[in-house]
Amino acid sequence: MKRIVPLVLSAVLFCSCDNNQQSADKPLNQGPELVQQFKPLINGTWVKKDYIKKVKKSKSPLEAVDHGVGVTVFRIDTSKMKGDSIPVAAVVNNHEGETLTLRFQPGRNTTTIVFGNDELSYKLKNSDTTLIIYHYDNRTKETSSAQYIKAPDENKVSDLATAMNLMINQAILSGNYQGTDATGKPVNARFTDDGKVSGLPGLNTYFVQNDHIADPQHSHDEIIFNMNAAGQKSYSFIINKKILYLYDDAEHIKSNKPSYTLKRKRD
Repeated sequence: MKRIVPLVLSAVLFCSCDNNQQSADKPLNQGPELVQQFKPLINGTWVKKDYIKKVKKSKSPLEAVDHGVGVTVFRIDTSKMKGDSIPVAAVVNNHEGETLTLRFQPGRNTTTIVFGNDELSYKLKNSDTTLIIYHYDNRTKETSSAQYIKAPDENKVSDLATAMNLMINQAILSGNYQGTDATGKPVNARFTDDGKVSGLPGLNTYFVQNDHIADPQHSHDEIIFNMNAAGQKSYSFIINKKILYLYDDAEHIKSNKPSYTLKRKRD
């Protein structure tokens, strides 16, 4: 992911109460109380919810590309707070890396805090927290929003790319498979959440391509095995129901000649 000039983002946080769900409809407490209100909730790595939802439904990051715009993943580490601000690492369009600044200061109204040009809110349901970024368009005077869910297992998501990869892997690929290669030879394969693969000869790691700005001409979804290592190999893939088809290239897709046909087994 390339680096671009750091930007400043702005955020709105609000709560309301409805049984097990909360959001804020009251003015935020200012000063130290405001900081303490949000610090326990916002720490962690956050991935764009509707992008992951679309990937899961379509079984295709390429189909979900329209949902992968704007801030797609960001990390808030409250231990890095200096004064009333926190630098926030983020990725835009699944491609550019940015550094945003979260400020514990009032934003557009009494329910917002400054996080650049946008606003961030949260909602709680049971023990789950969702962050919401609101964007106000000065030209159209309209506000759009995007929700973010927390990436699991902090030990595996120390960087933003890993967090996004893990969420995509969980959504469409992780699991045990049984099938055949192009010659009809039986294959038993396993794909893990953290990008490891076993059972495919010579292949040890995998990466599901989600940066379609870097590779705009690619016409099909792609898995890169052994990326940046010996034996790197790319396959186009199609997931139809529970069957994963790996193809050498688009021509093999047209002729329906997969290199591997793998059916996902029940967990």
